[in-house]
Amino acid sequence: MSHQGETNQTAPEKGRPRVMLVEDEFVVALALRGQLEAAGCEVVGTARDAESALEMVSRLQPDVVLMDIGLPGRDGAEATREIMAQAPTPIILVTAYGDERVERGLEAGARLVLTKPVLVQQLAQAIAAVTSDEVAGPSAPQRGER
Repeated sequence: MSHQGETNQTAPEKGRPRVMLVEDEFVVALALRGQLEAAGCEVVGTARDAESALEMVSRLQPDVVLMDIGLPGRDGAEATREIMAQAPTPIILVTAYGDERVERGLEAGARLVLTKPVLVQQLAQAIAAVTSDEVAGPSAPQRGER
């Protein structure tokens, strides 16, 4: 099976959150990457499915994972569960839908949920919250506002 993902192997800039993006739609991934960079983050990699995400999180060790809930095959909730079991990392779910996958993702260990379309300010606040431990973890999920 071919490897689906891109990485940024440059040296990290001090103080910038290192974010890994998991999004299967190319145009949406491109837009989110631009928003993350505008929010002052370093995007260290982009995965398009759960399998690639798990491998990349273990290898890249990002500060935060921005996870689309609607991935092909194993969805974002299942990917969250696997990441939290193997390489616990703060995860922010991104979704256009408010279905049972969101609840499963939160139960699996995601820290926050943002609803698409996501604004740069929302991303910046969410990443700041999970990297500074302002969000207590799975027991205190917060939903982003539109």
